[in-house]
Amino acid sequence: MHSSPPRNLQYQDRRKSQKRKSKKMAPPYRVILHNDNFNKREYVVQVLMKVIPGMTVDNAVNIMQEAHINGLAVVIVCAQADAEQHCMQLRGNGLLSSVEPDGGGC
Repeated sequence: MHSSPPRNLQYQDRRKSQKRKSKKMAPPYRVILHNDNFNKREYVVQVLMKVIPGMTVDNAVNIMQEAHINGLAVVIVCAQADAEQHCMQLRGNGLLSSVEPDGGGC
């Protein structure tokens, strides 16, 4: 004997899937590292690894070098609240940092 789920259960399942689809993703933000003339390169790498979750030595070195050569570098793209927290932590460790919306452009 085959029985189908109660009607209200089917309705609840449909509503859950509609909720998931209608949730909007928060727009991403970039954490920017700015070059400075007073922090040593090794220190910048250490701070990046300490503050940014999952930051590897290789990525930290690349970000530090890009900021040194080009004047700034994108550290991470994430939700606004996380970006602001990372920025404040970088600043708290003496690095120059800012947050901007990730426009997806060059």
